[in-house]
Amino acid sequence: MNLPHIHKSNIQGNAGIAHPRYYVGIDPDVDKSGLVVIDRQGRCILHAEALDFPGVLVYLNLLKQEHAQEPMTVLVVIEDSDFSVNWHYNRHDSKGVCAAKGRSVGMCHATARHLRECCENMGLPVMMQQPLRKLWRGKDGKITHEEAALFMPGLPARTNQEVRDAALLAWEVAGLPIRISAKNNQK
Repeated sequence: MNLPHIHKSNIQGNAGIAHPRYYVGIDPDVDKSGLVVIDRQGRCILHAEALDFPGVLVYLNLLKQEHAQEPMTVLVVIEDSDFSVNWHYNRHDSKGVCAAKGRSVGMCHATARHLRECCENMGLPVMMQQPLRKLWRGKDGKITHEEAALFMPGLPARTNQEVRDAALLAWEVAGLPIRISAKNNQK
């Protein structure tokens, strides 16, 4: 059974649909994608790791089997580079550098599309989400582990950028609060 794409407005009460309990955030990458499972009711991270493409599929399949009786309790949220206007162009880049950057972006985009198709094939509700604004203190405005740990209980002691981005994506779509006091967030 293929489920339709889910629009963000449909999961936030605007269409009368209740929030799913579990949100699976995926930040797709060519080598390892960040995958995080958030329990919206418990307001915590249940699982977080970086997995290769086959590993993500195995995990999603296990998740589907675990929630087969209640498929709408899970929503898979995949970062969609198609929405991104984050261009990494530098006027001093050579043609080869520009081509390499374009190839890398295209491969990440293809990974996101393949993950969406696999979720649909498995019958898992899936939502493509545009990348979030980069307003954190890390390099290029990315969220740091210290910042994420301030409001995400259950975050592992060590995380890479893909895992943190996946966690932030799922946390945001789940509508969970992001509260960081200015005192705690100073460098």
